[in-house]
Amino acid sequence: MAESALSHAHIRPLRSTFPSTSTTAWLTAVTGTGPGVHGAVGMVHRAPGADRVTHLVTGETYAFGPGRTPGNALLHAGPTLFDHAAASGRPALAIGAELERLTGPWVDALLHGARIVPSPAAATPLTTDPVNVAERTVREAGAVLARPFDAPPLVWAYVNLDDHIHAHGYDARLREALLLLDTAAARWADAGWSVLAHADHGQVEVTPSEALAEAWARLDAPAHCRMPGGGAGRVRWLHPLPGREESVADALRDALEDHALVLTPDELHARGLLSVTPVVRERIGEVVALAASPHFPVPDPRVAWEHGSVSDGETLVPLAAWNPAPGPALP
Repeated sequence: MAESALSHAHIRPLRSTFPSTSTTAWLTAVTGTGPGVHGAVGMVHRAPGADRVTHLVTGETYAFGPGRTPGNALLHAGPTLFDHAAASGRPALAIGAELERLTGPWVDALLHGARIVPSPAAATPLTTDPVNVAERTVREAGAVLARPFDAPPLVWAYVNLDDHIHAHGYDARLREALLLLDTAAARWADAGWSVLAHADHGQVEVTPSEALAEAWARLDAPAHCRMPGGGAGRVRWLHPLPGREESVADALRDALEDHALVLTPDELHARGLLSVTPVVRERIGEVVALAASPHFPVPDPRVAWEHGSVSDGETLVPLAAWNPAPGPALP
């Protein structure tokens, strides 16, 4: 859809991270490092030493029982592109009413070095309609670009199309939003700005199986695991009790059959999916399930589209450029 809707742009494909989810992909995009360094392994993971898992966006924690051990740092993110821009004397500004509502280590790491431009919409209920989101982003970005600057700024805008796609897929309303973004980007390019846009991941249609969800829940329980599972969407993992790693993996393979590929972290590393550094090993579970069918038991069975695994639909994303700055040529 992006290739036809963003008709004024030069477009090339990018491959998303593993897992193909926002917490991992956006932090990789702004730091230039992978989860083996920054530690954002999926949407829900364990802090080293903790007896619980933490949702990186909401900050909620989940444990079997009281969960008294808080653990060490959730993330080890380094300098961002905003830090580099500021160090070179350029203003670094971030736009996104949704981000203004977030607190915690992930959003702090993501926007480190940036100054958030307050959105008038941040104090009101936020829509997930993609056209309204695009209109708001264009309006707020345009107001920033109209300001006088002593040095060309770096302006980074978050456009929340994700929530709409989870519910409705790649529909006509989404295409209308992309057309609005393309028109605005072309206008800014004509005014001399270099404009880049990319997605953090794609999405694929899902039809979660209730039976598979029940099978997952039976294993993701205190009888088998020391804390609740983690992951993101179509990649999930379990934290088996000591000595139960192999039996839990075998039981999960039998339960999910050909709807998932069940691997260890070392097997993820061997397949080139994830660099299993000590940072990753301290955070990920010992039994990892990658979705291989639409029926995979995703954490939220209400979604119609989901992501996290390794299919092209989830991992191939567009990089679009309007009036690109001098550098390697885009095809």
